[in-house]
Amino acid sequence: MKENLLLVINPTAGSINVNEVVAKAREWSNKPEFNINIYKTSGKNDDARIEQLLQAKDYKRVVVAGGDGTINMVASKLLNKDIVLGILSCGSANGLATSLQIPKKLDEQFEIAFKHHPLSIDTLFINDIFCVHIADVGINAELIYNYETSKTSGMLGYAIQSIPTLFKSNYPYKFKIFIEDKVIENKGVLLAFANAKKYGTGAIINPEGKIDDGSFEVILYKRLSIWEVLKTFLRNRSNKETSMEIYRTKSVSVKCKTPIALQVDGEFIGEYDTFSAHIKPQSLKLAVPNSN
Repeated sequence: MKENLLLVINPTAGSINVNEVVAKAREWSNKPEFNINIYKTSGKNDDARIEQLLQAKDYKRVVVAGGDGTINMVASKLLNKDIVLGILSCGSANGLATSLQIPKKLDEQFEIAFKHHPLSIDTLFINDIFCVHIADVGINAELIYNYETSKTSGMLGYAIQSIPTLFKSNYPYKFKIFIEDKVIENKGVLLAFANAKKYGTGAIINPEGKIDDGSFEVILYKRLSIWEVLKTFLRNRSNKETSMEIYRTKSVSVKCKTPIALQVDGEFIGEYDTFSAHIKPQSLKLAVPNSN
């Protein structure tokens, strides 16, 4: 009996070749295992339309061809459901795919997304906003805002926006962090809520990150030089040498003196002066490489 599979394609994702993705999906649809339905996002009511598709048919697997924003939108529909999420990394940064070491070759990505057994991973909620990968407050969120409002694209676009963001930002920010019975007051340029290890650039923001351990890391970067910003665009470079503090927890709340920019899974959300984050352990089934 064929397994129903929904393929969600974002045709405007940063690095996607839509025709190639559709052609390979049709190849897979000829296999005896799958009955594939394709949905292309339009930017209008996609959230509701995907929800309707999931309710209309008994899907066992949903595969997303897009960036972290599209993955986040679809994954939020699959929480605590017996549906496996697969990833075809086609965005500008592809943070979640990078953290999971999903290969670059599209054929290998199809094999993992369509066939591999799932890992039950944790998810986060930041100010009640769903997060799969990493959220942060401060200079990186400002960079993402500047990138989204500019005419640049791809990894080069992030690099171009990084230096002016560093000069224009109002850092350091003052944070009052409440973790269990601790209260930490400190200044920093970035405060991250990290479920995984890496940004899409390959930079290791969270050396202790494990996406299925029932906890997440709160990471305070106290200082960040221009050189350290530039190094984040080099693959597999760790920020261990940067002045930072790491706290592992299941929940946290943060108060700030002034509103500060927030990004979640690579999407700018807005500015807030209070933040809360908590974990949902093993709440999402995700097809991953066998090494994870």
